[in-house]
Amino acid sequence: MRLKDIKEDYEKDHKCKTPDAKYSSSISGDTVSMSVTLPFDLELDKKKSKDLEAELHYAFEKILSKYY
Repeated sequence: MRLKDIKEDYEKDHKCKTPDAKYSSSISGDTVSMSVTLPFDLELDKKKSKDLEAELHYAFEKILSKYY
């Protein structure tokens, strides 16, 4: 499903910051997951990889906190 189909009032002047990234999400029962296929390979060292993982965690936490 496309984002515009999910949220009809999505900002019309929104400019995509991740062109050609393909997002896939699943919401079922007590599980929420998302994956993103990038149009390039990420080349991250261990520190950058851990930083990205932490940022993703906090982003999901912020969103999911609305449902607690």
